Amino acid sequence: MRNQYAYLNARVSILAGRLLSEKELMALLNQPETENYTKIEQAWLMRMLADFQVLVRPLSGGVRELFLYWFHKRDIANLKTIIRGKVAGLNTIAISEQLLDLGEISALPIKELLRTEDIGELLRHLENTAYASIARHARRVYEKEHQIYSLDAAIDRHYLLGLVQKVQALESREQQYFYPLIRILMDSFNLIWLLRYRFAYQLSAAETYYLLVPKSSRLNRGVLQKLVEINSLPEVIANLPEPLYTLLLDADNTLTVEKRLTMEIQRIAELTLTLHQFSLAKAFAYVLLREMELRRIMAIVKGKQMNLKNDIILSGMTSPIL
Repeated sequence: MRNQYAYLNARVSILAGRLLSEKELMALLNQPETENYTKIEQAWLMRMLADFQVLVRPLSGGVRELFLYWFHKRDIANLKTIIRGKVAGLNTIAISEQLLDLGEISALPIKELLRTEDIGELLRHLENTAYASIARHARRVYEKEHQIYSLDAAIDRHYLLGLVQKVQALESREQQYFYPLIRILMDSFNLIWLLRYRFAYQLSAAETYYLLVPKSSRLNRGVLQKLVEINSLPEVIANLPEPLYTLLLDADNTLTVEKRLTMEIQRIAELTLTLHQFSLAKAFAYVLLREMELRRIMAIVKGKQMNLKNDIILSGMTSPIL
């Protein structure tokens, strides 16, 4: 292990030991109901942000850019919240209350975006920021279709293309360790959204393919071109390459597919975290698991606020990481 990563290895080991066990997560189901979902999410996010800053501190160059780029998913989430709020006709205060405060790590000009009059102006303003490339791509899609789900997909697609590029910029040894994590993340995104576009939104095969990211060795360009032409979930699964076919063999609905893929992401992240030899992928795996933990905690909080039964809350605790 290179000396400059000795500190990072030690911090990852310490932080990984603080991840909640399955028993501890289940214990949250029996705690008293809490009131403010956004405040609780903000508090947990701040804890995660503190951990993240500890991990990023010793990094430099392309590796640091990759980790910061990943965390900017939170910026993307805030951007989507602003967009949906404007479409719904909410005022600035109402939208602001739904946003997460990311502090100095954010590269999104929240105040300026909130002051924009419409989606077109918002995206044009975004072109003067670190998210210029995403904004230009999203604006072309929105001006053509004027559909929020297409805008969401365009933002996600361009963000993920950037993530792949960041990983590909790493030295080959580090790429090898990152590869299993990035591959399952890309496969999950493509498959979940393929099913939604084709069977929930009823998009054409061509429209669906355009919104996917054919950058995985398993769900590559040729495979995705074939899958988007299929008209039923069982047939899509039947045409999946291994190990996705075996993983999803008896899945009979999109929700089950999402749960299985999320569990597979968690399994691979946990496996990466247990590697004896340190790699930057171990730090990335910890970040993934921390985010998945946060999602599960917030699913419990939201479910309790809605007075849902525990079995229903548990069924909603495996939402996709992307």
